[in-house]
Amino acid sequence: MKMALGQKARLTSLVAWASFGLLLTSVTRAQQTPSTPADPGKPAAAPGPTNNVRPAIKWKRSDYNCEGGAKITVYLHDTVAKVRTQDHIYMMHQAASADGNRYSDGKILWRSKGDTGFLPEDTPPGDGKMVVNGCVLEKPVDAAKP
Repeated sequence: MKMALGQKARLTSLVAWASFGLLLTSVTRAQQTPSTPADPGKPAAAPGPTNNVRPAIKWKRSDYNCEGGAKITVYLHDTVAKVRTQDHIYMMHQAASADGNRYSDGKILWRSKGDTGFLPEDTPPGDGKMVVNGCVLEKPVDAAKP
């Protein structure tokens, strides 16, 4: 049984349109079908890649009033300190100290002990120029009394 060229073309066209119709029907049904969680007792997962999100770093903040009206804010986390003056922010790492806390970035040093601190240049003999001196920790006004 031989088909004429025109009949073959019509049959091919009809098959193509039928395939397209099936594809369109399955897409429409997929869009209309509501998704249900695998376990109806559990809420659906939140959108987005939540398993790769790290929690935010929690910094401990301390504000200091210093000589000459200067103010310094120190943020501490583990062995890192961010020291903010009116002009600059220094990122420092904890360094060895015989007494109190010592943080350095290799150029500037933050030294504190108890409620006081100072910010000198970090020089090997320890006699660097004083950037900010006489810093005293601010106490919150509503601090609980012992």
